[in-house]
Amino acid sequence: QVLKNVRVDSKPEAQNDPDVQAEIRKVANLLGDNGRILVRESGTEPIIRVMVEGSDFVAINGMAVETATLIKHRCSLLNNN
Repeated sequence: QVLKNVRVDSKPEAQNDPDVQAEIRKVANLLGDNGRILVRESGTEPIIRVMVEGSDFVAINGMAVETATLIKHRCSLLNNN
């Protein structure tokens, strides 16, 4: 299991971004029945939590880092527009 936290200004915008949603679907498809991805808002902090579970640590770590990086990138674009 790998957990990455991403600090954001707007949790709903980060969660609902179409590119973020597409990335979550992509990772879920790659994992299939061998793991899962969970992306959720923290209840107490301005953070999106990205959790990926699976048997291949290197693969799931890469998926978690890639998803967290996309969220961070998309949020900075949203906040600069």
